[in-house]
Amino acid sequence: MTSTPPPCVAVASDQALVAEAISAALRDRGFGTVVLRWPMGIRARARARPREGEGLDVALIISDLNRPDRMRGAMQLLGLVSVPWVVLTGAPRSPIWGALLENGAYVVAPASTTLTGVVDVLEAVAHGEPAMRDTERHELTAEWHSLRARQEDLAARVASMSPRETQVLEFLHAGTPVREIAEELDVSEATVRSQVKQVLRKLDVRSQLAAVAAFESAQHS
Repeated sequence: MTSTPPPCVAVASDQALVAEAISAALRDRGFGTVVLRWPMGIRARARARPREGEGLDVALIISDLNRPDRMRGAMQLLGLVSVPWVVLTGAPRSPIWGALLENGAYVVAPASTTLTGVVDVLEAVAHGEPAMRDTERHELTAEWHSLRARQEDLAARVASMSPRETQVLEFLHAGTPVREIAEELDVSEATVRSQVKQVLRKLDVRSQLAAVAAFESAQHS
């Protein structure tokens, strides 16, 4: 009776040493591995097919995803290899997880998962077994869709502002006090306060802090 060979796994991380360490640990567990460059490309093509005639079975991303560039890199990787992807991230359970699932990840799990846990997930995914509850997957993607809708609404609100209102909002985002904004624009403080009120009204927020947060969210949408 022929035993099933262990899965072949592609491993990627924004920290090259992490990718190499995880790859080595998986090889010690009998996996075939190939390390992918971040954000794209195969680092060593000679290792892309560890077993002649066979391809990759599953792929693994390890990243905190705590910066936009890292998130972009992960999204690029999800489209690189047409196999199920597992993502281990230090990012808390949030719409970010939903974004990953929406863009091709099969499973998202916390970076605190033990090596044994990672091995179990990779083997389950490679063999087509469920490794994440459907209800959790649906909840996370719904959270992502809701966040995207809010971001798109905020982006539309920011786009509806006049050039001067946008300028005032940019000053607020930079932490510039009303008095200094008035000096920079050569207008009275009363005029700036009136423009700030218009900004708050158009963004449908009640404070300058909320306006700044809305501006940042719109920029990242």
